[in-house]
Amino acid sequence: MLRLWETGGESAWIDSFRHRMLFRPRYSEIDSYGHVGNVVYPTIFEAGRMEYLADVGDPEWHEGLIFAFGHVVAEQHVRYIARCFFNEEYNVLTKIGELGHSSATMEQAIVGPDGSLRAIARTVIVHNDGHETKPWTDAQSRAISEYEGFVTAAVREF
Repeated sequence: MLRLWETGGESAWIDSFRHRMLFRPRYSEIDSYGHVGNVVYPTIFEAGRMEYLADVGDPEWHEGLIFAFGHVVAEQHVRYIARCFFNEEYNVLTKIGELGHSSATMEQAIVGPDGSLRAIARTVIVHNDGHETKPWTDAQSRAISEYEGFVTAAVREF
């Protein structure tokens, strides 16, 4: 089972996120039971991931690139904890837990209006130029590390 915090450390894990994005489910995202359909959650996490990367600020971004820190998703694990409902406001929390040579492991959470966890995700992204995997540049690694407050980037080869 996916768990991204030590036993008893859920609050500290939630507090460790610097990036928060507000999200309000639309009517088209609910299922016949009146709550957000399980196939919508990866899209919610994607929106949080893309806003996070834009806010970090890709020092290598230039006109012609579609989005900051060009990447593909290599792996994603989602754990559904509690239901989300139409037209309630949620926080999507996003951070990078590990930064590799050409990849990053992102942790995310959807938090309800009452502060409860609704879903969590661990997503591995791989830096990619649309054709092949590329290592993060020194400037990109530094931007992510500074945003997250890493003393030294936790580098892991993938």
